[in-house]
This record gives sequence, structure tokens and C-alpha cells, in this order.
Amino acid sequence: MVRDVPPPPCSPGSILVRNAFSAISSGTERARVELSQKSLLGKARERPDLVRQVIARAQREGIRATRDAVKRRLEQETPVGYSSAGVVVEVGEAVAGFDVGDRVACAGGEHANHAEIVSVPANLCARVPDAVELEMAAMTTIAAIAMHGIRLADVRLGDRVGVVGCGLVGQIACRLLRAAGAHVIALDLDPGRVRQAIAGGAHHGLRADAAAEEGVESLTHGIGLDQVVITAAAATNAPLLLASAIARDRGAVVLVGDVPIEAPRAAFYDKELSFIVSRSYGPGRYDSEYEERGLDYPVGYVRWTEKRNMEAVLALQAQGALRLNDLVEEIIDVSDAPRAYARLTASGDGRPQGALLLAYGDGDGDATGEPVVVEAMVADRARNATRPPVRVALIGPGSFAARIIAPALRAAGARLEVVAGGSGPSAEATGRRLGFARVAATVDQAIADPEVDAVMIATPHGAHGSLAAQALRAGKHVFCEKPLALTEGELGDVLGAAAESNGILAVGFNRRFSPLLRQMRQQVAGADRKVVAVYRVSAGPLPAEHWLHDLADGGGRVIGEACHFVDSLAFLADSRITQVYATGYGALGAPLQARDNVVIALTFENGSVGSLVYTGEGSPKVAKERVELFSGARSAVLDDFRSLEIFGRRRRTVSLRTQEKGYTAEIAAFLQGVEEGRAPVALAVVGNVSLATLAVIESLRTGKAVRVAVSRGDVLLGGLT
Repeated sequence: MVRDVPPPPCSPGSILVRNAFSAISSGTERARVELSQKSLLGKARERPDLVRQVIARAQREGIRATRDAVKRRLEQETPVGYSSAGVVVEVGEAVAGFDVGDRVACAGGEHANHAEIVSVPANLCARVPDAVELEMAAMTTIAAIAMHGIRLADVRLGDRVGVVGCGLVGQIACRLLRAAGAHVIALDLDPGRVRQAIAGGAHHGLRADAAAEEGVESLTHGIGLDQVVITAAAATNAPLLLASAIARDRGAVVLVGDVPIEAPRAAFYDKELSFIVSRSYGPGRYDSEYEERGLDYPVGYVRWTEKRNMEAVLALQAQGALRLNDLVEEIIDVSDAPRAYARLTASGDGRPQGALLLAYGDGDGDATGEPVVVEAMVADRARNATRPPVRVALIGPGSFAARIIAPALRAAGARLEVVAGGSGPSAEATGRRLGFARVAATVDQAIADPEVDAVMIATPHGAHGSLAAQALRAGKHVFCEKPLALTEGELGDVLGAAAESNGILAVGFNRRFSPLLRQMRQQVAGADRKVVAVYRVSAGPLPAEHWLHDLADGGGRVIGEACHFVDSLAFLADSRITQVYATGYGALGAPLQARDNVVIALTFENGSVGSLVYTGEGSPKVAKERVELFSGARSAVLDDFRSLEIFGRRRRTVSLRTQEKGYTAEIAAFLQGVEEGRAPVALAVVGNVSLATLAVIESLRTGKAVRVAVSRGDVLLGGLT
């Protein structure tokens, strides 16, 4: 399905590219389309690892919540494609080596999509030489996949190399091997593909059947192949078994394609074969430091990164050593993309044998037109209070916003006016699915829109502080998902903007709006009473590459998640935090801010004390959150926001049918505050909790207790000492 969506923003480390062509990867994209068309049972059989995750989530959060989450995930629309070429139209402020007007090849899923305008990190782009047409450059990433597999095979001049599977990647692999001085034998079940491989550069071709082993023996005089590169996609391990049979003693087998890794030990043991699984198109892939933040690997230590592989592919084309033009079967206008994908999933002769390219506009990648500058439209009236319905702009149309924020806004009677941010497709899809009236081309336009009363910020954490300050200075009411800021400087800026703004500021500390937590405080913590509060969070592990561990985008789990629980303890104590002490540990080699096993002690102005135990370890069968509160002769235990036990003269239990963490009540309170011109939580409290969370990191860093400066005014603009 083709949709018109806003262009993506150009981040500091990226370039904005107007695509001329993008290549459809027949193997990867066919598999993705076929999976999307399968029944739920078929998807489960295809991805048993995800089934296990669903079961674990159901045990932790309940069947209904898990069912809803799975349904949302299945309905989510995402862009496809990862290999394109076009012309640079904008350069991020942190990027060097590219200029507007440069012709570039682009790589990366979620970056080099099938789209007219794409935002691509600089390390996933390579300049296209003048001698290379953009149609051919659009296949650079696919060719780099073949090149990386060949490098892993350590092919030397004169080596005999077999290529099992002569689809698009296999055809390119044969040509690259020929250019490298290898003796190439192509193997495929389809005789037509074998003939095409020979025409493109392979020295010999064999049908990949039972007779292939004998054929290789004859061609290599009984020695076998020095290396075998598997570029096939198959439902069985037959290509892997064939590779082990035709490789020589102590030869190498490299798996590039999608084949089950199942083989008898003897097949590899008897010959002492080396076996390597090739990961994408070179070192740097899936490393956020390399791809997202532009940290290049020193050439003396990593000669061939994914970017350098792309540059090598383009250089070979410019020299005439690598021909790709005869591999292009059809160039299809992007408006006719559904026909291309119908061909991709067709059976028999309908399937393409070569590459399918999507063309954008007239296909020349022209980037001549003047850049468009949008003048900010700042509202010209005070916004102390707003008449209902409140008109809302959503910035950051991710899963959380779609699952929590938008339904809560609708339930509270807000008008869903405009959505912006994320990638263009995600904003357009969210707006359409959730009922927003419009999609803004940029975040700046959404914030400055005169038809917007309140801005809901649900982007990755790194943008929260700057966007909140920008919206407040534009005179808007602001609801910012937690955390409010990742640094003390950002926090001071946004609190200063809130103090001077006509709009109110609310932060997504939803648990203080949970009915059970509120009842807990009411029943146990009487007026002017000190309390002892204990909050235990079994958060579970996150993969090392999770965005929350990215200190620029996520800020780490303490700032990004533990702020919730710091706020809950402040709510139970009904007092400002004056001192923080923290200790803990994280994964070996992880930065201090990314520690996810911490114990935090809080001291409050009224003499209350609280402790937070936050861990990423332990069994997933343990309830995620447990709160215990003690004051005078009364106690209470809150279990995962499902049940509350109150202990006084008698023991009383309050249970809910479903988990209730206060999300809906929080949004309703914000909208009511917008209508009344009054924030649901005092700005001084928001500042105190946010500053105390930052103090946790300072305490971890110094090993000392950190005092949180407290202002007696309406706004906390103090610091850590």
C-alpha cells in the first residue's frame, strides 16, 4: 500500500535524501510480505521466539492486556526497503563529507526505505561516482551484503569458490568473486538462474541436486571447493548440507542467505570446516554508536566497514569491474508499487528473476528547488485557561502514544487535532488509525499551529526537554511523557519556560493517579505524619541494544524509568525530596547511567524516608511492582496495582479486575487542568522529582549522598550539591 506521509526530520547525524530509485530485495521482502499474510497460527509457527515473549508477557500483565498489545503490533504499519539511491537535500549539523546536491547510495532498514524522502545516518551513505547511474547505485546495499559474505570467506586469488543459490545476491556474489580473481562455480535448483550466473561471470554452473557433489569433484579434480558461500533462501537445511559436501578439507562455509542452521556434526567435523554466519553488509551494522551517532571504526583496525563496503561496490561499478544493469528486470513507478509486490509473491513464472526497482518522480533525483522555510506561528492570546474541547497535537506517534495516550484523550473528550514526529509513515498511519484530523509536515508546524491548545510529547526521551520548552514558549499547554529532561541544564531550561509560559506543564508520572496508590496514602499517611515507604520494581532485562540504554535517546533506565517510582514515593510522603543516595551495578562495560540494578534511599523534607529497589534481574514470574507503606500503627501493601492490603485494627483487601496504573485519570486531570488553567501537579513538585532522579546518577558517580536544593518559591530551579 502506498501512502502520502510527511517527510522525516533530518537529525544532526543524518542526511535527508530525495530518492531516485530504491531496490526491492526479493528474498527479504518476499519473506516479510508472506509472513504478514499468514494467519496468527502461521505467524506463531514462523516465530516461536516471539510466542515465548507473548506467553511471558501474559503471565506478567494478564491475557487481556497482552492480547491488545499483540493486536496493536499486528495492525502496525511500517515502511519497507533498505537499499536506495538519490540526491542529498539537507545535511545534519553534525555531518561532514556530504553536501546538498550530492548523489548518494543509502542503506539500512527503517532508513533507506521505499519512500520519496528518507533520513539516513551519514555512516549508512556513500557518494555515487559520476560514472555510476543512480539505478545501479540503488542496489549498492544488496551488493554489499554479497561482498561482506565474500570477505568473511577470506577468498584469495585463484581460490575455487562455490555460490549456492543464484538469486539476486547470488548473482552479484558470482560477479564480485570473478572480479576478485576467484574461480567461480554457481549452483541453483533453477537451470535458468545457473545460466544467468555463467553469463554474468561464473566459470561453471551446476544444478544444486544429488549430482552436484560429483560435478564439483570433477571440476576440482577431487579436491573440493576452498570456500562455499550460501546465498539461497530455503525452508530446509539442504543448501547447508550441500555446502558441507562440496567444500574441501578444512574449507570454509559462509551463510549469507536464510537457511535453517541444522547440520549433522560429522559433515563439518570430518573435514574440520569453518562455518560463519554473515551478518548483513559489514562491521558497524546494528551498532548504534556507528550507525546513529557516526562513530567510525579506525581503518587500521577495521578495514571494511559497511560504509566502506558500499564505497567499494560503487568503485567497482565505476571501473567497469562489476556490471549490474542486466540484473534489473523492471523499473516500476512507486505509485504502482502494489503491482511490484504482487509479482514478488506470485508463484511460478510470475516471480521476478532479477531486481525490481521503484522509481520516484521522473527518476532523476533532481534536488533543484529552493528549500522551504516555515515561519513559526505563535499564538497571539494568553492561554491561562481553555474552553473545551481541548485541541491536542501529538508529537511522537509511537506504540505508547497509540496504546495509552490517544485512547485516554478520546475518553476525556479532547479533540485530536494534529499528529507529527516519528517517521512520516508512522505519523500518517497513527493519525489515520486514531482519528487525528491532520498530519503536520514537521514538529515545529504542529507546535506553532494556532488550532492547537495542548501539545502531548511522547518522543524518545532525548527530545523531551527541548520540545517541552519550545511548546511552552509558544504559549501551549504541555503534557510531556516522563522523563522531563536528561540533564540538569535541560531541566532548568524547561522549568524556566514553564514559569514564564501562559500554558501549564504536566509530566507523565501516572502512578500518582492510580486509585490504589491514592487510597494507600489516604488510609495510611495521615496529615503531618512521617512515613516509611518501600518500592520494589522487578523490571526485567532489556537487550543491550535497546533504545533505552542509548544515553542520548533513552537516558538509561534510572532516568527513563525509575523516575516514575521516585515520584510515587514523593507522592506517598507528600513532601519534597531533600537528599538522595544510590548504589548499584549494571552489565559489564555498560556506562554508569545505564545501570539497571540500583537501590535508592530518599530523605524528605518532612522527615519521611523511602527506598526504591529497581532491578533488571530475577524471575519474570515475580510481579513487577510492589509498594509497602508504614506510618504510625497502620501499614499497607500494594501488589502490582491490582490489589491493596490495608493493615490497622483489621486487615482489609481491595482488589481490581484489571491492573490500573492511572494513565486514563492522569490524562483526564491534565485536560481538566488545561480547562481551568491549573496544573494537576505543582511545578515545584515536578521539578523536585526530576532533579532528584538526576541526583541518583550523581550519587552513583560519586558514591556519596547528594543534597537536592529546595526553593521556597513556586518553581524549583535549584541544583545538586
